[in-house]
Amino acid sequence: MKKILLLLTVILLVGGCASKRYTKKAVKFEQAGLYEDAAEYYYQAIKKKDSNVDAKLGLRKNGQLTLDKKLSEFTLSYKQADYKKAVYNYLNAEKYNTKVKSVNVDLDFPEYYKEYYEEAKGDYLNKKYADGLDKLNREDFTAALTVFTEIKTIDANYKDVQNLYITAKYEPMYRDANQYLETGLYRSAYYTLESIINGAGTYKQSVSLKDEAQEKGTITILVNDFSYTNYQYNKIAQKVTNDIKGHLNSLKNPFIRLIDPSTLDVNIFENGQMNMQTANLAGIKAVLSGKITKLSAHNGKLVKKDKKGYLKEVTVSKNAKGEEVKKVKYIKTNYFEYAQENRASYEMNFNMVSTEDNSIMVSDIIGHSDSDKIHYATYSGDNKKLIPGYWKYKNRDSEKDNVDDNKSDVNRLHKLLKADKKIKSSSTLLNKIIDDANNKIANKINKYNPEAN
Repeated sequence: MKKILLLLTVILLVGGCASKRYTKKAVKFEQAGLYEDAAEYYYQAIKKKDSNVDAKLGLRKNGQLTLDKKLSEFTLSYKQADYKKAVYNYLNAEKYNTKVKSVNVDLDFPEYYKEYYEEAKGDYLNKKYADGLDKLNREDFTAALTVFTEIKTIDANYKDVQNLYITAKYEPMYRDANQYLETGLYRSAYYTLESIINGAGTYKQSVSLKDEAQEKGTITILVNDFSYTNYQYNKIAQKVTNDIKGHLNSLKNPFIRLIDPSTLDVNIFENGQMNMQTANLAGIKAVLSGKITKLSAHNGKLVKKDKKGYLKEVTVSKNAKGEEVKKVKYIKTNYFEYAQENRASYEMNFNMVSTEDNSIMVSDIIGHSDSDKIHYATYSGDNKKLIPGYWKYKNRDSEKDNVDDNKSDVNRLHKLLKADKKIKSSSTLLNKIIDDANNKIANKINKYNPEAN
């Protein structure tokens, strides 16, 4: 709670300082007669600190001068019968007044300006409306859309401009969608109609045509049981088949639908082989098949090695002069290093074939392998004092004894002492790479678009 209060205090102090800086700049601009710039800095000062009274008084004065200038520009354009300019000058003045009001500073905006604005707006929009209708009747949809967009920006409720805007924007798309349907580009038709529905609701026959496009463009897929080159892969093949079906069913692809052969009224198999023509007549558009050609999972042996090292003992004493003297003693000891590697690999191929002409729609050979390793050390004593090295005899010195008391070797050993002792099993690795392969198959089928070929 104290930290929050401190943070709020800091924010308030920073905001207050910034507000003062903006106010000082505003005063300088005001003294120079640049009231529009002064008004903007007063506005920013209030934004930083709402309780800045000087800034509010400054904004009221200079903001009024700024607003008056904008209203004068509106009056001039109105008197000159330049109604387009008058409309936009008024909207600019109104926008500025709203901006100033957002920081609780009220300016004088006489109501009679609104009456003049409505007159100018009526004249300008009436001409724009007629121009838009003319362009729409000539089926110049792009130009008509530009006109109706401007009218909507000025007055969204002007006559039936909303309906005319929808026609100008979505009629070309609607015609494109119908053309796509006629030429067999069902996915293009579907997504075009979906855009129309999202933007315009039930425009003409968009909903029913979208349903038609989806129905005609949907690839009904029969997933065959995946085969295998080794009978030991039987259970994995069954799991792969079911998992791929699950992945495909979970896709949010409106053009993919799986078919259960048990729901068909006809037998699509003859002598153990699928009759593609019969399958096509039964409503199956594609058959997905695959074969597992390689599968292995191996848990390596945990190798334990007895390692020789030293326990580093440091003692501090004082000599006759009272100076501290460090004495290092290396005590021979043993520790253990462990290493293990688990591996898994998987390879399969698949293809999705059209029942109409036996053409391959999607195919690939997928191979994955993965491994996990551990390498760590353990010591029954004080790890912090353990130093790597070598010794021949534990109870007596030898010329072959060696202490590796250097930063690089010590750090390497201490990292091993802190290393992770957990390893992924080969079955975990295998399941992961199989799932990755299944995902890849589903994604390839999901991305398949016959209209892109």
